[in-house]
Amino acid sequence: MEIMGSMWLMVALATLGGFAFLKWIPKSVNPWVYESPLGDLRYSLPPGDLGWPVIGNMWLFLRAFRSDEPDSFMGSFVSRFGRTGIYKVFMFGCPSVIVTTPETSRKVLNDDDAFKPGWPTSTTELIGKKSFISISYEEHKRLRRLTAAPVNGHEALSIYIPYIEEIVISTLDKWSKMGKIEFLTELLKRRAMTINIPGFAYHKPSVMEALEREYTTLNYGVRAMTINIPGFAYHKALKARKKLVEAFQSVVSERRIQRKQTRTPQRRKTCWIP
Repeated sequence: MEIMGSMWLMVALATLGGFAFLKWIPKSVNPWVYESPLGDLRYSLPPGDLGWPVIGNMWLFLRAFRSDEPDSFMGSFVSRFGRTGIYKVFMFGCPSVIVTTPETSRKVLNDDDAFKPGWPTSTTELIGKKSFISISYEEHKRLRRLTAAPVNGHEALSIYIPYIEEIVISTLDKWSKMGKIEFLTELLKRRAMTINIPGFAYHKPSVMEALEREYTTLNYGVRAMTINIPGFAYHKALKARKKLVEAFQSVVSERRIQRKQTRTPQRRKTCWIP
């Protein structure tokens, strides 16, 4: 009996040791790859956790983001590393630093020399490499002048007010019948439809609903990991983007034909999904 008990104890200890070893090894890969080359500078990094290889902290982030308590992601860092206001993480395939205090955030946002805007690869691929989020400051100013011109001023905006008013009324009525909604997703979806609705003003409700579904799929992909495999959110978002581009291109082509036929300048609203 004593021999059997000793054997079971050894098996249990070996199992626990194996689990601890398997957990420690993967968690050590990212620090070894990204922190070791820094030399002594790595000791100046803020506290935090780089997570697992490739995945990093994305599982925890996405789980928290889609739950009823999105603040639980940062809450886990505060509970483990204290309320320092700055933490190292590994998200969207890159080692990163998150700041959470107003003072630090203000410094980052106001220091254009030390900090440059950037976006995850998945966002850039889905929104477009020539979209506002990916172009230079000078190009951004030029495109902003072009896209803002058709909607600047009271006279220009008055053309779109009926469309916007119709969307707002129908949206509030739809939300009241849906019960519990995911507010951010619904808000982004309606915002996108408000921006692009003039091009689809005369389409059937079924077409508009199909576009709304594609926008929702695209929105989920922006917040997902860059895994282009069938079944994953990013793969679905790429397909949704392709369908949206085709829909917008058909409207642009139709407007061009109408313009050639009428030979009269028309007000137009540009939809940007390069």
